[in-house]
Amino acid sequence: MPTEMSDKPTAEFAEFYAAWFDRVYNYARGRTGSATRADEIAADTFERAFRAWGKFDAKRGDRRTWLFTIAFRSVADHFRSEKRGVWSSLELIEPADAAKGPAKEAEAADEKRLLTKALDGLEDEAREVVSLRFFSGMTNRAIGDLLGLSESNVAVILFRSIRKLRKNFPALEA
Repeated sequence: MPTEMSDKPTAEFAEFYAAWFDRVYNYARGRTGSATRADEIAADTFERAFRAWGKFDAKRGDRRTWLFTIAFRSVADHFRSEKRGVWSSLELIEPADAAKGPAKEAEAADEKRLLTKALDGLEDEAREVVSLRFFSGMTNRAIGDLLGLSESNVAVILFRSIRKLRKNFPALEA
């Protein structure tokens, strides 16, 4: 990924957008549990990124960490404006899929409910680290840069969180 502005910032941004949209969307979806809210947060994130595109300073970090800092703030702004809990609003029922059948859909909804309950058992910082790692695919180093933690601290938080999730959500073993 380019780290300096080119003569064609719009084309450069479009390439960056195409490369990173799915990860930002997955992060927002994981944090909100809602496709609609994830769309809004991803749009807000990339709008903010586009407006600040020319101000990015590669000496201060890489674009990935910069982008997820913006996404992190967009999610926080969303919850501040909605005044509700992070996981409590998780939408457990998705549109019907005829190929799955009612039994499979009910099973999936039950698993989502149990996962939501297990995630609710994590501290806020641990939930954020888990979300950034598994919903957006960020590395421990990038998460540490974003949250002001060391890479090893992120690894410890992930290890403890996964152990706690496995204890509270046995389906993770599969």
